[in-house]
Amino acid sequence: MKSKFLRILGVLIFMSFYQQSFAQNSEVKRSDLYSRGIENNTFIKKGQWLTGATFNYSEHANDNYKFLILEDWSGKGYNFQVSPFVAYFLNDNFSIGGRFTYNRSLLDIDELNLKIGDDLSMSINGAHYLSHTFYSTFFIRNYLSLGKSNRFGLFNEVRLSYGYGQSKEMTIGQTPAETQGIYSVINEFNIGVAPGLVAFINDNVALEASIGLIGFSNKWTKQVENQVEEGERRVSKANFNIDIFSLNIGLAFYL
Repeated sequence: MKSKFLRILGVLIFMSFYQQSFAQNSEVKRSDLYSRGIENNTFIKKGQWLTGATFNYSEHANDNYKFLILEDWSGKGYNFQVSPFVAYFLNDNFSIGGRFTYNRSLLDIDELNLKIGDDLSMSINGAHYLSHTFYSTFFIRNYLSLGKSNRFGLFNEVRLSYGYGQSKEMTIGQTPAETQGIYSVINEFNIGVAPGLVAFINDNVALEASIGLIGFSNKWTKQVENQVEEGERRVSKANFNIDIFSLNIGLAFYL
C-alpha cells in the first residue's frame, strides 16, 4: 500500500514540475503552433515568500429538534480548525511549502430518538464525543493569472499530508455497568489536488479560496473499549469529485 501511494505521489509531483517546465518552454516556436490566446504571465515572481492561515469554525445547539428520522434531539457541539502555512517561490509562479493543521470536534447528546418505522426505534440518553487531530502537509503550487491581470489568479496545489489524532467517546447507560467508554488513536495519510482562486487586496495581501478535487487517503484507527477490549479499523478511499466540505478560505501574505 505504501509503495502504491509513493507511485501516485511521484506521478502528481512529476505532473506539477512538467506543467511548470512546459509553461516556461511554451514560448519557443509559438508561431509554429496553434495559438489559443493563453498567455503565461508572471503572476508571482521568483524569490518571494508566502505565508498565511485558514480558519474554520462551526457550532450547533439543539433543543427538542426534529429532522426526518431524528426526534427529540437535544444537545450541542462544535468544530474548530486552524491551518497556518508558509511557502517559497523557487521560480516564477511556482512554489513549495508546508502547512500545519489542528482540528478539534465536540459533540454532546443529551437525548436523541431515532424512529425508522413503527416497529423499529432507538434512543440515546447521554453521549459525549471529543476528538483532536494534527496534520503536517507538504505542498507544491503552480499559479496562473487571469488574463493580463495581476490582481486575480488561479492556482493548483498538490498536497501530501500525515495526520495523527485521538478521540474519546462515552455513552451513558441506565446503570454504571452499562456505561461505555471508547478511546481511539487515529493515523491518516492523504494525497490530494486542490485548485483555488487568489484575489489581491493590495500588493502584498490576498484572499484565497481552495477546494479538494482529487484525493487518496488511508486511515487506521485503533480502539480500546472500557480499557479492556481492543479493536481496529482501516479505511482506504479515492475521491474524483468536488468536495464542498473541503472548502478553505483564508488570508495570505506575499513578501
